Amino acid sequence: MNCEICGAFEENLLKTDVEGAILNLCRDCSKYGRVVETTAVSSGSNLNERDEPQLKSNYAEIISDELRKNNLSIAELADNLKCSPKDLKKVALGEIQPSDILVKKLEKFFKISLYEVDYVSDSNFIRHTNSLSFGDVVDIKRKK
Repeated sequence: MNCEICGAFEENLLKTDVEGAILNLCRDCSKYGRVVETTAVSSGSNLNERDEPQLKSNYAEIISDELRKNNLSIAELADNLKCSPKDLKKVALGEIQPSDILVKKLEKFFKISLYEVDYVSDSNFIRHTNSLSFGDVVDIKRKK
């Protein structure tokens, strides 16, 4: 959805009261009013939850595939990463989720990504319509 002030595309917008009008705004533009709903408009997820990277659901498959491709055993990989072979085996089998530190080590070693990249930030400006946004028409006065 597009922010009704700046037109930036964001999956999650906040319902905000701006001078009596309820608008769907991005996080940056919501400072011009009072947020009415703290949950996102397009989905019920919390914004803080969306900001955190999510581990891919098939992380165990990806790690196992990389072990096969590189012809490595779990013990050899554990030696390279300076971690426990027992824990690494559980991660590769999908029995436990890896810690953030282990994920970073695996990503660096195999040159892969184990996190989902599905969050569209404010800096990625995408306009889906040719119509004007509120911010295109009105000059917003900012307090000094």
